[in-house]
Amino acid sequence: MQSAKLAVAEPAFLPLVEACRQHGIGRTKAFELAAAGTLETFTIGSRRYVRLDSLRALPERLKAEGGAQ
Repeated sequence: MQSAKLAVAEPAFLPLVEACRQHGIGRTKAFELAAAGTLETFTIGSRRYVRLDSLRALPERLKAEGGAQ
């Protein structure tokens, strides 16, 4: 009998501070980027989440805007 391998789906979003910390971005800068609309975020209750595809595209987006903020 073959064992079935389960595909582990990567989440589409994570809490803003946690996700940014994993990418080397501090809490203050994370909220600045969110407030500027540079990162796509949303809230559930009082917690702010970031779309991971938005976070991964951040370096290219900042380069296109003319540099890091």
